[in-house]
Amino acid sequence: RGTSNANKRPLRLLTSTTALAFRPCCILAVGLFLQIDCLCNSSSPLPSSVVSAFTPPLVTSRLHVRCLHRQQAKKRQEQEQQQERLTNLRVPELKDKLRALGLKVGGRKSELIERLESHHTSTSTTGRSSMPPSKRKQTADASATGIASSSDNEAEAFASSKQKAPAKPPKKKKKKAKAADHQRQTERTDIPKLWDGDAATEQSGSYTMKIMSWNVAGLRALLKNHPDALPSLARDHGLDVIALQEIKLQESHVTDPKLKIGGHLLEEEGYDGHYSCSTTKKGYSGTAVFVKRRTRSADGVDAAAKSKKQATLSSFFKADAGNGGSDGGAEKNAARDVGNIGNVDVANLIPTVSYGIGKEKHDGEGRSITLDFPLFTMTNLYVPNSGQKLERLSYRTKEWDADLLAYMQKKEKERNVPVIWLGDLNVAHTAKETWNEGAKHLVKSAGTTPEERASFDQQLDAGYVDAFRELHPDALGHYSYWSQRAGNREPNKGLRLDYFVCSQDLLEDSNESQVVVRDSYMIPDQKGSDHCPLVLELEIKC
Repeated sequence: RGTSNANKRPLRLLTSTTALAFRPCCILAVGLFLQIDCLCNSSSPLPSSVVSAFTPPLVTSRLHVRCLHRQQAKKRQEQEQQQERLTNLRVPELKDKLRALGLKVGGRKSELIERLESHHTSTSTTGRSSMPPSKRKQTADASATGIASSSDNEAEAFASSKQKAPAKPPKKKKKKAKAADHQRQTERTDIPKLWDGDAATEQSGSYTMKIMSWNVAGLRALLKNHPDALPSLARDHGLDVIALQEIKLQESHVTDPKLKIGGHLLEEEGYDGHYSCSTTKKGYSGTAVFVKRRTRSADGVDAAAKSKKQATLSSFFKADAGNGGSDGGAEKNAARDVGNIGNVDVANLIPTVSYGIGKEKHDGEGRSITLDFPLFTMTNLYVPNSGQKLERLSYRTKEWDADLLAYMQKKEKERNVPVIWLGDLNVAHTAKETWNEGAKHLVKSAGTTPEERASFDQQLDAGYVDAFRELHPDALGHYSYWSQRAGNREPNKGLRLDYFVCSQDLLEDSNESQVVVRDSYMIPDQKGSDHCPLVLELEIKC
């Protein structure tokens, strides 16, 4: 105030000069702010043309590269976290997720995880590709390099001024020479039907007896999930004996009226049931047999109609001579031992039942039931598994196998008839009994160890025969067990663990032979267990 216009001119000049000096700095600062906001925030309202007008091309190029690398690092971190979450899930949980997405659930855990990752990346809204993480990283790095190289001349000049050495291409890892691949036998070859029982009955009057063996992996689970499995098998195949292993029952389950097992299971189909349950460990092991009821009396009346149900607990577990597991033992046996089927005496189709192999250290687990038919002896077995860590390998090979062989030899000698032992023997004897013979882990896996195979060899060398392999020596891909956890049933990646082992005499057909093994085969399409049923056909001549 009070100053002249002349005194105001220097102040105006200073103000104009200062504004001109700071104007480029202000523009650059605003441009940097807008550029960072636009690159790091995809929802920025400003168009790129406005932002680029405030920012020099060199700064734009370098900011693009830095922000892209930051985004890539964030994506890689998210992918690693996703992969870690999937790795921590168990196989059943992974399969549940795949089922919910409508994807294939078979394969190993690593394959399940890769399948889920591929699905997540392909359906992601971020535009990520469905290739594996390692490939995505390489592609992203290549994209970043492409953006940097496509910048304008100022960016190239800036990069050259740094005089950085060009990035060296990654060294290729030398691939180790693979060992010889193991066998992969998954194709099931055709085998011929060797016997026609109906034709034999018409021609010679003989009777074809059919015996089925099946590890059901829990009888209650089978009856709950596949209630028609056993009745259908009995009817469709005309079975005389049904031998089950790993029933996992306690004696209280057999007599429980709610479960309808004892006195109910296969009753309408005309079978008598016998059960051997583990007493040393509940819900473990166990075997059962069902024998076709032969009850034709002298006057033609069906004696089974008079006493269908077994009334007492001892009826199921104690073997009275010829009682077939039903009450009224001696009277019923005397009434039904009359009549013929063709030229065959019905009495030859009625067994005496006993339990165990005569050794307390084995018999507490309910692993064996023996049927003494007049013309032969058969024993239903669930042989102990050696365990995941082979903790029972020594017990299995040095004690159980040796005692079993001694028991069967004793039966054969005392009764002077051939013997058969059958069931889940928990050994894949030769290369033809495994789909992946030669795989390194087999020598340390239960059922395929050299010790178990050698022990089975000793049993066969004592004068016994693997019926299926004897009748079908060139058959391949005929397995009886598949891992459900690995989803191996559909591709037929299995093992043959179930057998009929017979006296050599049963394979020899002569005029003196009364019983001859005619055929043996699997029923691989039968569901309900991780094992499938197998059948033995015997010709009874008298």
